[in-house]
Amino acid sequence: MSLLESFARRIEDAEVLDPLADYSRSLAQDKFNDSSTLDDLLGGEWLGHRVHPVAVQVPMGAWLMAVLLDLVDGEKHAAAVDALLLTGCVAAVPTAITGAHDLATTTGAATRVAIVHAGTMDVTLALFSMAWVRHRRGNRRGARRLALAGVATAGVGAYLGGHLVYRLGVGVED
Repeated sequence: MSLLESFARRIEDAEVLDPLADYSRSLAQDKFNDSSTLDDLLGGEWLGHRVHPVAVQVPMGAWLMAVLLDLVDGEKHAAAVDALLLTGCVAAVPTAITGAHDLATTTGAATRVAIVHAGTMDVTLALFSMAWVRHRRGNRRGARRLALAGVATAGVGAYLGGHLVYRLGVGVED
């Protein structure tokens, strides 16, 4: 069993997370599932499947391209790196909203994993936001370090998101 799989399974069993998980799920249900129109929009009725996995592609792609361009030739691509960092941060907001909607449909172990996934992705957003600020201020070395930490953190968060789907069946319609 991989280190990440072992980590995810420990989260599944961590009943200590239940008060936070229950509160988060209840809050998400109150905010996103009361209106059938909002539920259909955020849940992906119009798309034929959940919106969150699709929405994730924009911030993750923007952040990864920012890091790649910065590593290849950051000075030459500074404006593009700035734009991509900002694009990822802005796109992360509606992505998080669609994820919160999906959280409302979870129970038990899936809710535990979902809140750790959400927290990890919140840390990712914070790291990339700080990277953007540092990059704009000309501290490219500090920005690069934050962005690389953001990629690593995002990788853990993305693993947990995939774990929700492939091991726990969240978002898989019968």
